Amino acid sequence: MKRFSLLGSLLVIPALALMVTVSGCTKGDNKGAPPVAKDGTPKDGTPKDGSAKDGEPKKGGKAEELEAKTDGVIKGRVVVEGSAPEMKPEKNIETAKGEDKQVCEAGSPTEKVEQTWIVSKDGGVANVVVWLAPPEGKSFKVTDEIKGEFKGDAVIDQPHCAFVPHILAMYPKGGQKLIVKNSAPIPHNTNITADERKGNSNKNMNIAPGKEEKLDINYQKEPLQMKCDRHPWMNAKVFTFNQPYFAVTDKEGNFEIKHVPTDVPLTVVMWHEAKGEVKGTDAHTFKSGSNDVSLKISTK
Repeated sequence: MKRFSLLGSLLVIPALALMVTVSGCTKGDNKGAPPVAKDGTPKDGTPKDGSAKDGEPKKGGKAEELEAKTDGVIKGRVVVEGSAPEMKPEKNIETAKGEDKQVCEAGSPTEKVEQTWIVSKDGGVANVVVWLAPPEGKSFKVTDEIKGEFKGDAVIDQPHCAFVPHILAMYPKGGQKLIVKNSAPIPHNTNITADERKGNSNKNMNIAPGKEEKLDINYQKEPLQMKCDRHPWMNAKVFTFNQPYFAVTDKEGNFEIKHVPTDVPLTVVMWHEAKGEVKGTDAHTFKSGSNDVSLKISTK
């Protein structure tokens, strides 16, 4: 089992940070390390292979597929660096009236706090998106077997007065659809803002109690924004990926990525709602079997 830790602090503005041994990292918008899209391509420049910034090859250009075994597994955890931020109660619940207020107050403790920072007692950070980026000029080779891991649709629910999960990630190219549920006994509204240039549509849906909507979603670089007009404090983000090497941390800060390419250099990238996107400056080579990864977030 290979173990290594990625942690540290940003050079200019404290935020999400990655470091391996003595190597540092830079904030996503630092000129020395341009931020990468979820397919590994820089956002502020076209890669040498001619790929467009959203991962689709430009005319006459095509990224070379990465030839590697996919027999690695990453088992990681994201924890807070320093003092954990206070999880503040969602005071807007007090503005709800009648049955709505009763339903909102019946939610779990996690549903009744502000959603930006969800941190466990021992510092695990929820709702952090973690993904792998291939070397420059390369793309991941995804087999039907790997796509088969995404047979189940991506589901987001509104059981009380918060979206669950608050941050969702999905793989449309693997066949996943987006299911928006309302398992609450009251109506909910789901207002989705999407990138229409990618074939996605803005939607504003009223979902009756016990009902759901199933949506076809295409890959887009930025996450879909979701909110409830009936309960304005409710919001969520849905990340779409055009490759399968991603995960979202659970309430304890844990995540797992399967079928990881091994013996090739890959970059670990992570995103948190309060901090944005940051990638490590060093690539890492994962080995066959289980690989432990430790990540830290500074809240300062």
